[in-house]
Amino acid sequence: MKKFLLPLALLSFTSLVAFPQKKTAPDPNFKPGISANIPVIKISSKSGNNDFVAKPVASVVTEKRKTWGEIKDDPVPYYEECKVTIVDGNKATAIDNAEAKVKVRGNWTTSYDKKPLRIRFKEKQSILGMNEGKKNRDWVLMASYKDWSFSRDATGLYLAHMITSGYKSDFRLAEVYVNNKFWGVYVLAELQEVGKERVNITEVKKGYKNTDIGYFLEFDGYSYAEKNKFDFKAVGNLKDINGDTVDISKLESGYTIKSNITNPSQVKFIDNYVNGVWQICYEAAYNKKYLEFDKDYKNLVKSKASNARECVSKVIDIDSMVEAYILSEIVCDPDLYYSSFYFTADFGPEGNKKIYFEAPWDFDSTMGNKNFCADGKGLHAAVKQWDVSHWEQKHCNPWMMVFVNEPWFQSAVKAKWKTIKAGKTVDKLLANIDFITKNYAKSFTEDQKVWANIGNNELVGNELDKESAKCKNQKKAADRLKKWLKARFAYLDSVWK
Repeated sequence: MKKFLLPLALLSFTSLVAFPQKKTAPDPNFKPGISANIPVIKISSKSGNNDFVAKPVASVVTEKRKTWGEIKDDPVPYYEECKVTIVDGNKATAIDNAEAKVKVRGNWTTSYDKKPLRIRFKEKQSILGMNEGKKNRDWVLMASYKDWSFSRDATGLYLAHMITSGYKSDFRLAEVYVNNKFWGVYVLAELQEVGKERVNITEVKKGYKNTDIGYFLEFDGYSYAEKNKFDFKAVGNLKDINGDTVDISKLESGYTIKSNITNPSQVKFIDNYVNGVWQICYEAAYNKKYLEFDKDYKNLVKSKASNARECVSKVIDIDSMVEAYILSEIVCDPDLYYSSFYFTADFGPEGNKKIYFEAPWDFDSTMGNKNFCADGKGLHAAVKQWDVSHWEQKHCNPWMMVFVNEPWFQSAVKAKWKTIKAGKTVDKLLANIDFITKNYAKSFTEDQKVWANIGNNELVGNELDKESAKCKNQKKAADRLKKWLKARFAYLDSVWK
């Protein structure tokens, strides 16, 4: 029998999972699936012991504490075999004793008494209608320990659905029980991961060595502790929107590769690409020098582009960048310069080979909860920034700052803001906070019987702004958040109108 050999290019596709690369558009009419009755998640561990959700601390936090003289050797997060039952808002059993593994997740938040958790089911599950009922194995429970309103993660993700394109997690609030003990109110969300129904880029199968894959990346101050990572390589100064400069050669964050990497050549490729894109951006904005990649995406050559926007649009999805900037400016995230800032680049057969800003995350410190734009006023996303403890002002998120003084970028921001205002976005956010506060009041009271953290700023290292720290219960904290959002939208409207 005659044998046929497949071309090498076709053989490579057998190790790829290529998804259609259509990114979801912003949905100004998105409605959160928050039910009037709070759902319940029951976790029963095989051991019957609660230590697996009570004691672990991320190793990077333990090592950091040791540099401050705190000698602690907390266990690192580990999976415990569990059964998970979920009761929906109609008090019907949605998932019954499903096999799963559960562990503590996160970085600094693992140092708090009430810790965020990760659930990994043995089989894919649809949970509470999230993401239109799509099934997945991996889910996250965010503790809201320092967000006494229990609404910032829900508000940030709700806002992202309304104003940004690409992937953003769905969310619910739920009561959590561990081995029949009430463990508090958590925000249930999807795990930030590559998949057809989540971060929609080309997946790679084990052993695949070529570089024509999808890359999911985080601008990450904890990258030094990760296996697949690379540095932010840049020198020079960026000028912020106020005219102050930041020496970008001293920025502390690098990049963590969140997608599956199976060969060092893939790390080398995306390192070269992302830092090359940064050089294209910087040269276009600051030196009016227009560059582009050669056909192999290895070297930069002179571009035929006639202006900065045309030049940059070859390597960055501009709309996603504008949306990410506006979202960052609205919420005033203290961690923006350091971590939890995500983007993708897809070099698979369906990919467009551009940086695409998507998958926003981690809102518990935002929206006036810390001393950043605490009164709702002042620009944040593209200014020379303080560290989270307000010790030194030398930071920035370079991607949010590089084009902030470009007229074409500001024009795009103002045009997008006009559509956000027309959608009555802030009114919808406020209504959702009121709904959560009214309907889940009893659950918040029960949470405080367990954790008693509201009103005690010392439990989170005195991180909270003085107005947030004065709140004595969830409703007061929710009112503080609503007041801040009204002031923030009014301020940005005065700037971008």
